[in-house]
Amino acid sequence: MLKITKDAGNLDIIRVNLCGHFTSEYVEEVEKVLVRNSNQAKKYALDLTDVIFVDRGAMEFLRAIRSREIRIENLPMYVTRWIRQEDGNSNCFQASR
Repeated sequence: MLKITKDAGNLDIIRVNLCGHFTSEYVEEVEKVLVRNSNQAKKYALDLTDVIFVDRGAMEFLRAIRSREIRIENLPMYVTRWIRQEDGNSNCFQASR
């Protein structure tokens, strides 16, 4: 299960917080939240502080949104390593865990 909440307290950034298991079945919901808010802020952040599991579909989504200027915060280290392995480089995210 994944809980998706939005924090729009800062006018310059909309932060979408995820909590739980981020799996491919939730990618479409997360995408809708990001698209629905695309005209409301200059910057976007996807905060994964409370994510405890990421599957391949969600990992691929995270790889894809990097090019959309959406900041990914607090990415679990195992996901960071997984993405680096898929990308073949070591400079893809700033992990906080």
